[in-house]
Amino acid sequence: MRTPLLLSFALFSLTFFSCQRHKCEDPQPQPKCYSGVVVGDLCMDGVIINVDAAYPIGLPADTLGNNLIAAVNTDDLASFNQVGKRIYFTYRNDPSQQWPLRVCLANTIPLPVPHLVLSNLSETGCRSNSR
Repeated sequence: MRTPLLLSFALFSLTFFSCQRHKCEDPQPQPKCYSGVVVGDLCMDGVIINVDAAYPIGLPADTLGNNLIAAVNTDDLASFNQVGKRIYFTYRNDPSQQWPLRVCLANTIPLPVPHLVLSNLSETGCRSNSR
């Protein structure tokens, strides 16, 4: 009976003091705002954005770019959906929203890039409030 109690205390102490020494924080906190350039719009993916290299959240695909994401909330992006347009945004990865809500008649497959829901969209810089 005493051994499991001592073992539990030792494990707790090791975890607690290790966190105190190393702060137990993410060494590179994610920025709250990202930026990139719209490079296209694909039916199965949504608006394709080549995110600035400072924010490696995307993946390379085809010849469109090296740090691509697909924005699936295409209705919110209607005024930003122009190739070459710089866009600022925040995002979330929602497993229930991985594809744009639109009918695609073409026989294509989605790009192997992150499919994200964008918010706080702007052409001039990041906004501090969240949506």
